[in-house]
Amino acid sequence: MADAHRDPSRTNRIGTEIGLVLEDQRTAELRQVIYTDAQVVLLRDESGGTTLVRRDSFDAELGTRYRPRPGAEMPSDAGQYDRLRERLAAYERADGRKAKHKADALREALDLLVNPDSDAGAKDRDRADDDAEAAGADPEVPFEEVSGIGPKTAGKLRTAGYVTESDVRAAGDDALLAVAGLGPENLANLREFVD
Repeated sequence: MADAHRDPSRTNRIGTEIGLVLEDQRTAELRQVIYTDAQVVLLRDESGGTTLVRRDSFDAELGTRYRPRPGAEMPSDAGQYDRLRERLAAYERADGRKAKHKADALREALDLLVNPDSDAGAKDRDRADDDAEAAGADPEVPFEEVSGIGPKTAGKLRTAGYVTESDVRAAGDDALLAVAGLGPENLANLREFVD
């Protein structure tokens, strides 16, 4: 028996997967899904440009703005996307993932998109990070390791510009307490952690 309240035109039965080719109804350009997860969809257009779309927005427009084009061919540079998928899989398997690791993975992905023939950018950055640590550079604060600070508050602290130990030391209590999720007890734990 059919549900009288269900609108079949609002049901998304199109599977979003890497490689899916779509036509953007606004521009009449073909776009291909080159990455997707629960939060975002990364689309590549015919000229090689990429667009990052929130997954909920993409799902809402799938079938209306973005219409599948089975059999449509996009220019192929599958090699760089295979490397992106390999890096994503390695990131997903890694233990103890943190925001810094995800940021590094995103930088590597962007490096591959910009310069698909080289992994040198990631290797150079790793060497620079190692050199900075060896020289006693200002280390980033692993906020998630501070008692009472979870991933959301850690992200808010980083977004507010508090990334390194010197950032936290230089900030006044009122400025840090203005970050949503950080209370007086967590602030005390954070001050003790960085000192």
